[in-house]
Amino acid sequence: MGGVSKAELFSLVEKVDKFALGVLQNFEFIETPGGMVIVAPTEEYRQWITKFLSSNFKYLLDKGLVEISIEVPQEETTDPLQCITSEGSHNVNKRYKFSNFIVGEGNRIAYEVCRQVVQAPGSGYNPLFLYGKVGLGKTHLLHAVGNEAISQGFRVCYMSASDFSEEMVEFLRSGKLKEFRIKYKSLDFILIDDVQFLSGKNRTQIEFFNIFNHLYLKDKQIILAGDRPPDELSDVSDRLVSRFEGGLVIELGLDEETKIKIIEYKLKELGVEPTETVVNYIYNNTASNVREIEGRIKRFKIKGFEKERVKPSQTPANQIERIKRHVASYFNIDVEELSKKKTTKKVNMVRHIAIYLCRELTDASMSEIAKAFNRKDHSTVINSIKRIMEDSKRDRKLARIVSLLHGKLKKRI
Repeated sequence: MGGVSKAELFSLVEKVDKFALGVLQNFEFIETPGGMVIVAPTEEYRQWITKFLSSNFKYLLDKGLVEISIEVPQEETTDPLQCITSEGSHNVNKRYKFSNFIVGEGNRIAYEVCRQVVQAPGSGYNPLFLYGKVGLGKTHLLHAVGNEAISQGFRVCYMSASDFSEEMVEFLRSGKLKEFRIKYKSLDFILIDDVQFLSGKNRTQIEFFNIFNHLYLKDKQIILAGDRPPDELSDVSDRLVSRFEGGLVIELGLDEETKIKIIEYKLKELGVEPTETVVNYIYNNTASNVREIEGRIKRFKIKGFEKERVKPSQTPANQIERIKRHVASYFNIDVEELSKKKTTKKVNMVRHIAIYLCRELTDASMSEIAKAFNRKDHSTVINSIKRIMEDSKRDRKLARIVSLLHGKLKKRI
């Protein structure tokens, strides 16, 4: 369902209360892809607009077409840059540097561009958008850029999109949104990870769009990372996607030669001799995921060769099966039902949830996921993902269930 525009809302209000039409002039109206955010100037105005809409246009609130927030202007009593410039509060992990990033054919361009960006921020590749499957080095490069930039005296902040959203909400609730904006608009480098989690967060997207534009116009460096390219981001406004695509978009991969280099490096780092037998074993029992490689080596180091090899590998196929069984068990249905062509409405919804979680929690391709559920092609996976994301906005119970399953499975995958 499309959103409601400011003009349409005013037209509706005029029909029921012309006096209210005058009061609405005191509010700020921000149109979003899925609806509208009404920003109240004070708590009293917020209470009035909430009561007015609930009495006359309750469906707008119930369907999420209108969201109400409050922004109370206030004097700045603290330095909003303190959390950026104080030691250790910029969220950049000192462990990740350019010097310990393993470079190969699949990530060489991303590596070289990131090095160039630090030398000339905002002038060449801005924004820079890195994407690829889980565990391919996107986060490592973001932190490497951050560490190098900090050493040169730049103001830097690394943050995941989820953390950015949560922080924005806290500032909004406390009436300190102005400080939030100052904090991020005063950066030289902003490094945002897991951009796909901006999906569906309309208010966050509005704030990020404004901060993005401010930094971009001042030639400050913006680097973004996600698990998919900008044009595949769902429930992210077109204007943001357009900004993301306006710079340089680079995909990271992991070729065979680089994977072997990483295995050898991690073995040495963890105190295991990189013999040909051990390297081949780790190589054959891991996917293209650096985190998985590191985890396998740690288990190998503790358990030894024979004990480790009997444990099933954490391949995407195994992960998908684990997710299917867990989700089916939660809803008390047979796991085989999820792969049948003709099923009930309940089973269809359970399958949508399972597919969504497979996409979120594994690095399996859409085609691999479709095959695991006996679906025709990747388009069915895309439809399931969109279905869950859209329904979760309207159905709080569904949103809670998906969040619960996601949390439990994340610890087991």
